[in-house]
Amino acid sequence: MDKKIGIIGGGAAGFFCALQTAKEIKRLNKKAKVFILEQGGQVLKKVRISGGGRCNVTHNIFDTKQFSLNYPRGQRELLSPFQSFQAEDTVKWFKTHGIKLVAEGDGRMFPTTNQSETIIRCFVEQAEKLKVNILKNHKVTTVIQKETHFSVQTGLPSPLEFNQLLICTGSSLHGYQLASQLGHTITERAPSLFSFKCKHPLFKDLSGTSFQNTEVKLVTDSGKKFKQEGPLLITHWGLSGPAILKLSAWAAREMKASDYKAKLNINWLQLEAKTILNELKASQAKSHIVNAAPNMVTKRFWQNLLSVCKISSDNKWADINKKQMNALVENLNFFSCNVNGQNRFKDEFVECGGVSLKEINFKTMESKVKNGLHFAGEILDIDGVTGGFNFQNAWTTGWLAANHMAESV
Repeated sequence: MDKKIGIIGGGAAGFFCALQTAKEIKRLNKKAKVFILEQGGQVLKKVRISGGGRCNVTHNIFDTKQFSLNYPRGQRELLSPFQSFQAEDTVKWFKTHGIKLVAEGDGRMFPTTNQSETIIRCFVEQAEKLKVNILKNHKVTTVIQKETHFSVQTGLPSPLEFNQLLICTGSSLHGYQLASQLGHTITERAPSLFSFKCKHPLFKDLSGTSFQNTEVKLVTDSGKKFKQEGPLLITHWGLSGPAILKLSAWAAREMKASDYKAKLNINWLQLEAKTILNELKASQAKSHIVNAAPNMVTKRFWQNLLSVCKISSDNKWADINKKQMNALVENLNFFSCNVNGQNRFKDEFVECGGVSLKEINFKTMESKVKNGLHFAGEILDIDGVTGGFNFQNAWTTGWLAANHMAESV
C-alpha cells in the first residue's frame, strides 16, 4: 500500500515542499503519495499578492552569512539550512523550470514577467506533473499522532492518515493551535513589517513623497534603541518604505510592549545639511528661499520645512540668519517626531513569533517533540525584513522538510 505524506497549508512553503517531496519520492523510487490540505478555496494566496502582484521571490545576496543577517529572528538557526538551499539555489530552481529571475537595484528578485501568476502557474503545472493531490476547503481541526501514523481530522466522516506530516500554515492562529495541540511551544507573537502612524506639520499634504537614502532611529518607551537606513515614504497616515519596515521588524516585540509609542529621529538626506545649505546661501543669495531648495528634496517638502522652521517664503537666502539656518539643519539631519501607532498591510502582513526554534531540528525541519512531524515557513519563530527574505525562508525550510519526509516515509 502506498504511504502518504500530508502537508497542512497550501502557501509558499507548503506548495514548494510538496513539489520537492514528490520529486524526491520519484527519484528514490518509493511508493508514496503527497497531499496538500488547504483550508480555503485558493492556494498560494500570499504568492499572488506579494510585491504588489509581482512576487518578490528572493533577494540576490548569495553569501549565506550575509543573507542570514536579514532575519531579526532565526538568523543563527537558518545558517545551516542556507548551506543546503539558499537564494542562488532558488534562482537555479526557477531557471530549471523556465522562469528567469532578475534583481532590481535594491536586490529584490522578481520573475522577468513581473507577474506573480508566472510563479503560481509554474507551481500548479509541476504539481499536476508530479501528481500532488491538492485538497482545497479542507480545514484541519485536530491532529493525533498514533503509533504508525498521524490521524488528521478535516470535517470528513473519517480522518485522513499520513505517515509523515508538515504544518506550514504561515502566521495563522489555526496553525499555532495545531502545533500547540501536538506539544509545541508558541513564542510571543507580534506584528512585524508595519508602517508607523505619525502626525506632524512637516508631513501635511506630502503623501507619496519619497526619499531614497535616509537614516532612521527609533527609541521605544522602554528605552530600547534601533537604527536602519534606506528609502522612506511619507503616507497619509505617517511613514512607510523599506527603512521603516526594517525598523519595525527588528523592534517588533518592543514596539508591541510599548503599545506602538516611540520617538523617531530621521536624517532625511544622510548628507551634511549645513554644507549644502551654506553653498545654496552663497550661490542663491538674491533668490527667494522658497524657490531655491536643495535638489534632493521636493518643492512641497521644502515649503513645509520652511513653515515648520518659521521662515517666511518672502525671505531671500541672503536674509537667512544663523538661528534660521540652524533650524533648517536640525530638521533635515535630526528631525524628530512621535510614533503613535502602527499600520499593517492587510494581506501581506508578517508576524514574529511562532513555534519555538529550540524544538526543531534544522537539518531536517523535524520536530524534536514528535517524530515524523515537520514545520516550515512563517509558522516558525522566524521572520525576515522586507525584500524577499520571508519567501526564501519558505523555500529553504520547505526543501529541507521535503527531503527528510521523502527519505523517511
